[in-house]
Amino acid sequence: EHANMGVINPEKTIRFLTSALPEWSVRGGGTYTNDAGKEIEWCHVGDESSYIALSSTGKGDAEDWTAEFTGVKHIGIVVPNLSELEERLSQAGYEVDHRGNPHPHRKNAYYMEDHNIQFEFIEYLSTAPELKNDYLL
Repeated sequence: EHANMGVINPEKTIRFLTSALPEWSVRGGGTYTNDAGKEIEWCHVGDESSYIALSSTGKGDAEDWTAEFTGVKHIGIVVPNLSELEERLSQAGYEVDHRGNPHPHRKNAYYMEDHNIQFEFIEYLSTAPELKNDYLL
């Protein structure tokens, strides 16, 4: 349903996500004062069924996804048409970081947003769970 992420500048992540997924928008947001007295911006960006919660609680960039660390390596989002998403992100100035291995029943592409957070976008080419979730190929 959602993931909660701390970033330095939520507007940058909003731009990335809404460029990738034009059906997503900011569902709500505002500011609050944390326990240390710092004003924090927050928002939920997504659609009616799922979203990413963002807050301006980040410090520095996320660890490189290839590094060994405890934490989230990437967020995966299913899309209906990966080629169209790639074109939208290209027009917005984002490039594919890398792709998953070729598979007859799914294709995917990985992108790094402005805080070095990795997102995987997946298009399934089958609705059959045994095909789209096949890991033996």
